[in-house]
Amino acid sequence: MSNKDKGKETVANRHLWRLVAIMVVSSVVYYLPTIAGLIGGASIQDTFGRLHDFYGLDFYALVFFGPVVYAAYTFGVVGAVLTALVSMVVLFPYALFMDGSPSTMLRPTAFAIILSAVGSVVAMLQKGDEQRRRSMNELKCLYDIGRAAEESDSVDKFLSSVVGLIPQAINHQGMTRVRVVVRDKVFESPGFEEPSRKLTEDLVMGGEVLGAVEMYSSGSSPYLKKQNHLTKALAERIGGAVREIELEQSLKGYYEQLEEMVEKRTRDLEDAQEKLIRSERLAAVGELASGVGHELRNPLNVMRNCVYLLNMTFDGKADEETLSTLKLLDQQVDISNRIVTDLLNFTRVRPPSLAQVDLNSLVKESLTWISVPEEVAIIDDLVGKSPQVTADAEQVGRAFANIMANAVQSMTGKGELRLSTGVNSDCAWVKFEDTGCGIPDENREKIFEPLFTTKPKGIGLGLALTKRLIEQNSGAIEFTSQVGKGSTFTVRLPLKKKEARVA
Repeated sequence: MSNKDKGKETVANRHLWRLVAIMVVSSVVYYLPTIAGLIGGASIQDTFGRLHDFYGLDFYALVFFGPVVYAAYTFGVVGAVLTALVSMVVLFPYALFMDGSPSTMLRPTAFAIILSAVGSVVAMLQKGDEQRRRSMNELKCLYDIGRAAEESDSVDKFLSSVVGLIPQAINHQGMTRVRVVVRDKVFESPGFEEPSRKLTEDLVMGGEVLGAVEMYSSGSSPYLKKQNHLTKALAERIGGAVREIELEQSLKGYYEQLEEMVEKRTRDLEDAQEKLIRSERLAAVGELASGVGHELRNPLNVMRNCVYLLNMTFDGKADEETLSTLKLLDQQVDISNRIVTDLLNFTRVRPPSLAQVDLNSLVKESLTWISVPEEVAIIDDLVGKSPQVTADAEQVGRAFANIMANAVQSMTGKGELRLSTGVNSDCAWVKFEDTGCGIPDENREKIFEPLFTTKPKGIGLGLALTKRLIEQNSGAIEFTSQVGKGSTFTVRLPLKKKEARVA
């Protein structure tokens, strides 16, 4: 016998002993006149005995309603009838020996019938009240399951709540346990033990059986059979709730996926718009270069030749102002030629001729292509073992030269330009760190756009051409900057194939 069965038997025994005690007390009260007569005499017996036949009613017999009602509440109709019969047996001795009238023998029988009827009515009322409470508990359980479904964001969390709620809908809570099985996942109520008595109902979701609801009883009473309707209702409610939660999760996942798709499409449209704007600017630069480049080259060459002839004519004998003017004119011709060259180079970038390139050597060579003022210090911080990259040396060198030229122009007075190289993962990198004026926040998104410049001299093609050359060689360029402290441009290029990685 299990502990729960022993507990149930203990409760029944307790009720039985209470009933016996009440019956004994009732019997003592009923025979109180006789007992008083034995102790105090006939006069006392007559005084107490008047209630045995008070206008035809035996008021002492009414005390037996107590045990009968108690039996009706605790043991039902059968218990009430048996207690009424016992009461009749208790009444018979008085009817035989005290009353003495043959007709009074019917009084205990009639009274027992009345007690049985009253006990049966009380038992049925108690049973109806119990059924009402059970129905209320069942409705509350279904309501609580609905609330748990609304508050749960996952099927596991919902079913974990359900196995704790269902036993509360059963009157015999201490003897009922629940197990719910869904897609090979098992959820059991606290303290679950698998006894022999159970009810099982399939868990149907979307027309498919995906599990079961099992209700177990450790008691011997047949009450579990009466819960079959509840088991069916619970299975339908749980199946519908699980289906609803799964649909909500699917919709939530779809919404998230849809949001990601919308964001991706938005980014794609923004990128396409940016490329379109860039293409339009490039087209404008191309038209400008093709229409103006050749037309300007000839006048510029003529101007340079004239300056050369004037210098030959004066042979250093002209006054200082004239010589200074000719020198200035020659510088301006160089500036104009460089602008025309930038225009033509930007619109006519050839495909790269990839080859193995020594990165340190390329940086040093590119440095010789620009003019560095004496007050600007060049700090060589190149890695000892030079990385070998795959790139077009001429194109990447032009890009390096443009970055270093911009760095030098950003520094007024004394400054430093630090050059460093290294290897990271599958690429080599070059850093150009200057102590110049830095780039304001409002210009950081525009510095690689064609025709954008903050310099009084220039047309804004240097960094745009640099980015194009780097990306054309499968590289990438990025920068950080702080106004008043300087900027750092980092160029990443692919390593030569099969080259060992350097940390």
